[in-house]
Amino acid sequence: MAHNRGESVALDGVAASRVQRWVSVACSGLLAAVAACVAPHAAFADGPFDNSIANPTIATASSDWVVTLGAWGNISPEFSGSSHYDLGGSPIVDFHRVGDKEWLSLPNDGIDYELFSTDNFRAGPVGQIRWDFGNTRDRGLKEIGNTGVDLSLEIGAFVEYWPAEWLRTRLEARNAVYGAEGWIFDLSSDFVWHPTTQWTVAAGPRLSIADSDYMNAYYGLNAAQAESVHLSKYEASAGVRSAGAGLYGEYKWTEQFSTMASFEYERLVGSAADSPLVSEAGSPDQFTVSFGAKYKFVWSH
Repeated sequence: MAHNRGESVALDGVAASRVQRWVSVACSGLLAAVAACVAPHAAFADGPFDNSIANPTIATASSDWVVTLGAWGNISPEFSGSSHYDLGGSPIVDFHRVGDKEWLSLPNDGIDYELFSTDNFRAGPVGQIRWDFGNTRDRGLKEIGNTGVDLSLEIGAFVEYWPAEWLRTRLEARNAVYGAEGWIFDLSSDFVWHPTTQWTVAAGPRLSIADSDYMNAYYGLNAAQAESVHLSKYEASAGVRSAGAGLYGEYKWTEQFSTMASFEYERLVGSAADSPLVSEAGSPDQFTVSFGAKYKFVWSH
């Protein structure tokens, strides 16, 4: 699955306020589209898993792979806690052997690889990359972390459990090994339903917890940093970093091609929200609107 954000283009001044209006309009449109597709249908499909392959007529050997390629485009904060938004994007890359389950992947998931799985459980390593490029309006604020937090790599493990065919729960525990430091734990739960065989809709709560090292990498200010950006010195502490919710919709045009849209809301709380970067220079309310497309095919070797 793809990860978060790729290269971004900064927006400032009037453009920033326009983007915030675009976010509001896009969210309303996404909610309306989901409501329109769900309202006429009440039945669930065969469950949360898509066991189909890209083309059953040509995929016969178990050594073949189903490969999914695509891309996301999004409108999101310039950095965690920013009140300014920019345009970004990220790739979608996924692969599994023909005949294996195709698990639901959401935009906020890390890049994972399952080492163990059953019908309703899977676990394995996971990674997350966070990066930003180019000069931005908030660049001076964004770069005051331990090493700038301009590019960071997090690796760890994930577990995913489906207590029912319509309910997905997931935990990711990741350690920042480059560009930042510390541990972050992301928990999510999503109600999943299929109004038709073409539609997949998911929605549910989010919770993020981090240790003091991670919190300080993104929200802390030492004396020199505080002076350079004219804010108060601040030391962040471990605890709940944010709480929020997500909404996801996917429409399968063919067995190979799908388009997707998602909306994520994150409210920074606790030590993260108390940081001058957020309380004085930014906002605790964080929105991300994403639109994407992907294509699935069988690779034989």
